[in-house]
Amino acid sequence: MKKFLTLLSFVFIVAGLIWSCYKFFTTSNEDPPQFANININLKPLSCDLNQVACTVNFDGVELKFELSPKPIYAMRPVTLKITNGAKLDLKTPELEIYGLNMDMGTIRAKFEKKGDDLVSLIVLSACVVDVMRYRFDVVDGGLKTGLYMDFDLKI
Repeated sequence: MKKFLTLLSFVFIVAGLIWSCYKFFTTSNEDPPQFANININLKPLSCDLNQVACTVNFDGVELKFELSPKPIYAMRPVTLKITNGAKLDLKTPELEIYGLNMDMGTIRAKFEKKGDDLVSLIVLSACVVDVMRYRFDVVDGGLKTGLYMDFDLKI
């Protein structure tokens, strides 16, 4: 019985080594990781939050999205301010942030009302692609409001 278990263990070890060598020699460094769902063909955005504040008209209210400090870097705290956002009369305004060209999960943050503005402190995740397109979705009580802004984070 010991010989059988020793032989079986040896076979598994050899099979593992053969599979590891096969993967090592057939995968190039340019291949994206197999878990990544990457879309690198992005159309340019009409407004770049990394450069200027972007204005949008939503439900008859002119809103201005602004990130600071600029330039924006991954893994560093950033403040997102929506000027006139309090005029939307949202009960529990929150923010959902997720990648459009790669699934990085969803970042959730709460808004704080400061006068007529909504302000949130966020940290954006890093990614394996050069440009990560994020969507800032404004939600109220867990439900999407239809108000969003897209943003390109360049690594």
